Amino acid sequence: MLASVLLQLTPLRANLTAERADLRRAVAQQLRAYREGLSVLPRPQTIPLTYQVWRLQYGQSAAQVLSSEEAITDFFQRDGIDGRLLILGDPGMGKTHTLLAMGEHLLRRNAAEGPVPVLVDLSAWDGENLDAWLVAYLWEVYRLCQPVATLWLQSAQLTLLLDGFDHLPPAQQRACAKEINTLLRSNAEQTALLCCRRQVIETSGISFDDYFNGGLYLRPLPAQQVKDYLLSQGCDDLWPQVKATKALQPLGRFPLYLTLMVALAPVLGTDASAITGKEALVQTFLNDRLDHSPQPASAEERSTLRWLATQMAGRPRSLRIDHLRPTWLPEPQRLMYRGLLALAFVLIFTLVGGNPGVGLAWGLVFSQLDLEAFPYTHLSLALASWRSLTGLALVSTLPALGLGVGVGGFGALLLGRFNLGLPAFGWGGLVGAVLGWSLGLGIGLWGGLPRGIQIRHHPNQDLRMALRNGAILFGLLALVLALVLVVPAVVRGQPPFTLLTLPRLRVVIAALLSAYLWLSFALQQMTVRAMLSRAPSRLPWAVDAWLQRWAQRQVLVKGSGDYGFAHDLVRDALAKD
Repeated sequence: MLASVLLQLTPLRANLTAERADLRRAVAQQLRAYREGLSVLPRPQTIPLTYQVWRLQYGQSAAQVLSSEEAITDFFQRDGIDGRLLILGDPGMGKTHTLLAMGEHLLRRNAAEGPVPVLVDLSAWDGENLDAWLVAYLWEVYRLCQPVATLWLQSAQLTLLLDGFDHLPPAQQRACAKEINTLLRSNAEQTALLCCRRQVIETSGISFDDYFNGGLYLRPLPAQQVKDYLLSQGCDDLWPQVKATKALQPLGRFPLYLTLMVALAPVLGTDASAITGKEALVQTFLNDRLDHSPQPASAEERSTLRWLATQMAGRPRSLRIDHLRPTWLPEPQRLMYRGLLALAFVLIFTLVGGNPGVGLAWGLVFSQLDLEAFPYTHLSLALASWRSLTGLALVSTLPALGLGVGVGGFGALLLGRFNLGLPAFGWGGLVGAVLGWSLGLGIGLWGGLPRGIQIRHHPNQDLRMALRNGAILFGLLALVLALVLVVPAVVRGQPPFTLLTLPRLRVVIAALLSAYLWLSFALQQMTVRAMLSRAPSRLPWAVDAWLQRWAQRQVLVKGSGDYGFAHDLVRDALAKD
């Protein structure tokens, strides 16, 4: 509550309407990107789904059946449900599709007022307190700053679209369910949609009865709908096989497996006898995509895909290229990572600064600091908004200039009687400028900046934005340093570089360059990617183009600037390949 009170006393209060509009725009773009990436077909046709209403005691179904996205959105908002609903179904039945569709409908309905739907991937949850985790998650995904995120969660201004619960291990599912129930119990106005497999509710002992007011169960497709869909896709030869084959009949009633059959229609031809179950169907689809001409997957590419599938089995479902961290490295290589990072500092200071000793000292310190542990600092530099960057430039440059002149002037006043006024002003000003810049930047980045809401549109967006913004901020710092080190000498009629001799200038440039590459996370990224390009991962250096290639073949799906496997079943099949 303290954050809410403080927020009302700041200039940020007047911007809440603009923040809301920015968030709605970002969520709309995100939902559209994810829906477009869901299907394995190049030109997907929507498969209408039907939903059976479930009572509070799950396992008892009511007679009511809903058959449109508008109807289930109405049901979600009706009295008695009050915006707390479970979406239940078997794997491949369309739970995520339903969640995204409802998010879009809610976004259109709540244009003027009402909670803004936000997509939350619970597969990224790692056991933290859910309230605190949600605040950090909203910053990472939407750049919603900490004060606003805290306020809106406390005042139930967000509808949580919770996906990825099934991806968690059973023990984590129970812990996560407890956190979700605690969140809903502590805030009676909080609205939420949760995707969950029906079997989890029926067999795990997990209960949402007390805090979710209903459920929708996705019913299998009827035979006539399966037939109509296959014929509409030009798969006339496939329908008789589905109708006559015991293995294909039940699979065709699942939207995922039905679209896989359509994608494989040219391969299956008039004989689908090899498809003996869902595993065989997924494996046939995978083999077709891996062996697809004109560029079938090499043995090395298969190995890399298998490694990626194994890695992502225990990680969040979405892979963001510019968020690859040392934790992706095998345990024995993480010490080597720190050594290579320290070596990079030594090389910069040797080649640019001509002083490897200073580089070694910097490397030993900065290689031990994990910038990714401070997401607000790390990601604040990745802002795409020029408005936010301007604010960040002001809060860092003005203190740098003020402290630089102030500390330099104080030093000159103390040491001027000893004829050391110029060096005291210059080097004291340098210390003051760096200190002021660091303090201003740290305060500006604490909790994230307002009016910086955005989503990723490109896989390397965060890294590119951090490099761009870092170059501007460090460029302004360099100007302040030039003012305190060069201008005083010129004013006194001495050569401009009286204090900043060439060796010193080289060290200052090396320090600025290495700090810039480290703070923008570029140095860490280059080191991690270089190490991942070697065995056993062999992740290509041009990883974006490589991932895009497999997204075009529907092995992966591209979302909002990230990648994931087309389905958990595809990932599991690859891991066993």
